[in-house]
Amino acid sequence: MPVTSTNENFDDDVVSLSQRCKAYRFDGLLWLCNVVVANFPSARVRHWFYRRAMKIDLASGAHLLSGTWIDGRGNLSIGANSIINQRCRLDNRGTLSIGANVSISPEVHLITAEHDIRDRDGFAGYTEPITIDDWVFIGSRAIVLPGVTIGAHAVVAAGAVVTKDVQPNAIVAGVPAKKIGERPDVHYQLNYRRHFF
Repeated sequence: MPVTSTNENFDDDVVSLSQRCKAYRFDGLLWLCNVVVANFPSARVRHWFYRRAMKIDLASGAHLLSGTWIDGRGNLSIGANSIINQRCRLDNRGTLSIGANVSISPEVHLITAEHDIRDRDGFAGYTEPITIDDWVFIGSRAIVLPGVTIGAHAVVAAGAVVTKDVQPNAIVAGVPAKKIGERPDVHYQLNYRRHFF
């Protein structure tokens, strides 16, 4: 009987050690991604790392500028010719899908995970996907919260906090974001590249 108990404790220690090692490896990968690679002065190297190590589905012509912060591995797709400007936060703990020819200005935060502030037993976390359709423009320092879909051709003004879905062609602004106008259908191909940034 004591042998079985000892073996069970040993197994628990091994599992615990294994889990800790896995957590350290993942934290190390995120540190490398967000501190070293995100600021490396070569877009080609950054994109290679994002595709290979971070498992990001990065379409042809898509471009992430320096300082992009990524919160996880996988769960992130960026469509053709879309531009993610400097110092954006892409929270891919939940699924984050960005369409083609999307322009995301500097310091935008796309947040797919948050805490349940009403949880009495521990402030539990949860995730909800964010979907951004084609030809969307998001202004500087806007924040998009979990569960939001932004329809094609829509515009999110600088500094807006988007808490609900944005209909196609809508222009939204404010905190929380509300519709202030309409944008016509647009059909352009973004071609913005920076080699070092």
